[in-house]
Amino acid sequence: MNKVVFIYGPTAVGKSGIGIELAKKIDGEIISADSMQIYKGLNIGSAKVTNEEMQGVVHHLLDIKEPNEDYSVANFCEDTNRIIKDIFSRGKTPIVVGGTGLYFKSLINGYDFGGLKRDQHESIKLEELSCEELYDRIKEIKPTEEVDKNNKRRLIRRLTLLKNDKNLSVKNTFTYPYKLFCLVDDRDKIYDRINRRVDKMVNEGLIDEAEYLFKLNNPNCLAMKAIGYKEFLPYFNGEKTLDECKEILKQKTRNYAKRQFTFMNQFNDAIVIKYNGLNETTNLIIKCLEE
Repeated sequence: MNKVVFIYGPTAVGKSGIGIELAKKIDGEIISADSMQIYKGLNIGSAKVTNEEMQGVVHHLLDIKEPNEDYSVANFCEDTNRIIKDIFSRGKTPIVVGGTGLYFKSLINGYDFGGLKRDQHESIKLEELSCEELYDRIKEIKPTEEVDKNNKRRLIRRLTLLKNDKNLSVKNTFTYPYKLFCLVDDRDKIYDRINRRVDKMVNEGLIDEAEYLFKLNNPNCLAMKAIGYKEFLPYFNGEKTLDECKEILKQKTRNYAKRQFTFMNQFNDAIVIKYNGLNETTNLIIKCLEE
């Protein structure tokens, strides 16, 4: 196989299983395109595949960061391009699997993240400013800009982009031949899987993972703000019961899946595949790859 395979879709549609089955059949390696699975120790809430579930298939970009470390879209694109080159050099097929739509869009469109790079002197100057000062400067440049006024890293990043007028401009398209598959299923089926998955996650220790993040007490921790963890903050603060937080998580996850469905409209060259069991769906993807 001389092309990169992309598999995108909403949460709980079956992407991980399809990716693994496909990798076994076409001698592939999987690159995770999930913004939460990069974090060490956050296995349950991110629905990370276990070593047993991998069935010997090599996975990349799992467990590469601590929960309180940053990892940007630019980092993902740089790492993924490097990994794709390495996989091809060994005669195997790269299979990018995940549900973080911006990762797919940024990689395929070849976004230029040059605006994120600033000289050391400028970095020091911005770091010395308070969040309020950074926020005010952003509003001076673009009054309609919406950004978390308490997240200093994001404030610095956004201010740098605005000052340099480099809002993720397109640099070049993806340099490798590829096929992008959007995996779908009936929404009621996906929503039912989500509800059952949340119950299973809680039973398997999701609360322990969320409590670990809560105890880090880091207001800028991106992992703590992710769906699957932030919903339990009211439980730890004694504001809601565990069952109430579980129901909130189910609803938020269903809403997220709906947004993932909508994001598919941004992929003009996608091949939409309806999930119809592991083997049949995988074989249909292989047939499309051979065309």
